[in-house]
Amino acid sequence: MKYEIDRLNFLFIFLIIGLFASACHNGEHSHTVEEDHDHDEHHRLTVWDGEFEYFAEFEIHENSGRIEGELYLSLENQPLDAGIIQLFFSENGEPVNRQPLNVVTQGFYPFEIYFGRSDEPDLVVELQINGVQTRTVLGKVDRYADHPEDPIAEQWVELEKKMQWQLSMGSEVAHIRDMPETVSGLGRVTLNQAHNYLITSPVDGHVDAEFFSIIPVTGSVVNPGDRLLALSPPFSSGNSWTEIRLAYHQAQDSYERAVRLLENDAISLREYQAREREYESRRAGYEHFLIGNSHGAHIEDAGDYLYLNAYQSGVIAETYITPGKFVEQGDRLFSLFNPDYLWIEIQVYRDDLNQLSVIDGLEIQLNRDEPFTLDNNRIEVISRDQRSNISGNRVNVVVSVENHDRKLMLNQPLRVKLKSNQNRAELAVPSGAIFDDDSHKVVFVMISGDQFERRIVEAGNSYGGYTTILNGLNEGERIVTSGVYPLHLLSGNVQIDEGHDH
Repeated sequence: MKYEIDRLNFLFIFLIIGLFASACHNGEHSHTVEEDHDHDEHHRLTVWDGEFEYFAEFEIHENSGRIEGELYLSLENQPLDAGIIQLFFSENGEPVNRQPLNVVTQGFYPFEIYFGRSDEPDLVVELQINGVQTRTVLGKVDRYADHPEDPIAEQWVELEKKMQWQLSMGSEVAHIRDMPETVSGLGRVTLNQAHNYLITSPVDGHVDAEFFSIIPVTGSVVNPGDRLLALSPPFSSGNSWTEIRLAYHQAQDSYERAVRLLENDAISLREYQAREREYESRRAGYEHFLIGNSHGAHIEDAGDYLYLNAYQSGVIAETYITPGKFVEQGDRLFSLFNPDYLWIEIQVYRDDLNQLSVIDGLEIQLNRDEPFTLDNNRIEVISRDQRSNISGNRVNVVVSVENHDRKLMLNQPLRVKLKSNQNRAELAVPSGAIFDDDSHKVVFVMISGDQFERRIVEAGNSYGGYTTILNGLNEGERIVTSGVYPLHLLSGNVQIDEGHDH
């Protein structure tokens, strides 16, 4: 993904300025490689142990027999904020000149320690956290070592550890992962026909203009009981609500009179029972008409008007009515869909699709957002349509997806990767570790706690947040996974003299 500088906020610009200043290492080191280049006098020892990073940067004072520098302790790429720290030389497995270290700021411990009898002892950190004590050997220190050589790399940068912490930089070891076979295509979100509901008119009538403001528009969310529209039925028609309602009320009035007459022995039992049956029949039809949802809505008797209310939640996909429009029984009024269940129609190349025996998951890219994946328990392949399009080399795939997190919207265009259930063991890194530098793919390899090599790599297939590396990186190398862009800015300041010999 390409980035534009004008997208950085003021704070980030301020930090970047600090990066360039700190990268020059207070004048001790220049990133411009020239014939009169001065080597950095600081030696470095770095050990990564799980989520811990131990990084010591120091100078060797041969005449006084001591080293002086700083120890940086990180846990999950952030400064360690607790613990008892001691530093010592180890000669034949025995501690020499043990020194307790005092924290200046979180994770930062200055030190000064003297050599013992050995000229090449191990430098050891002893760390105690929550009653658990560990010892970590940082490496050997040569009392008579020359100035350290700069990293042998075409492009490398330094970024002090404190600034890395402020930028929340992250790193991890590149390792072999099971990466699936994938096929890329272009998709569009469509309605899931199993979760698409049509609301039709239960009777003949006019869409009442006086109440048209209540009608939900396309995209509106409706819940059970929400009013959808008001119908004004005609007095007579083939499917007149007025006639149904009038017949019910007439039968009700006739029955109630029959009850009173029967109490006064003014009506025969047979006639009373006939009126009762007529009333029960009319009432059953009336109530079924109101509470039934065969037309996709609940009906409310409002006298001169008939209100249609939603009986289930959903989103209005389309509205087919206008104010004053006359509709007949069965005419479409709205289409309603459940946004938790959608279809994605994907167009892919026929030859690529033939390589996938099974579609086992999807990776979906929305605009510039990070891609997200749907595994096989959230998708169902509806069809692998082999009918070609006009060009004859593409086919359509329809996949039903669960959308409970509402990331997808109807008619949304997508970039999609179809995943198979066939995996291959390949070297892979987090996709965010790869910087797209024009025509090159770049990663930053950690040489030490504050030194990074800009490495051009050949990237391959990507899925699930990881990208395979075909060339340019070895298994076990540690790469920067977050905070890549500041390193890109710093590496852009590097000027390489091809004749310079490190």
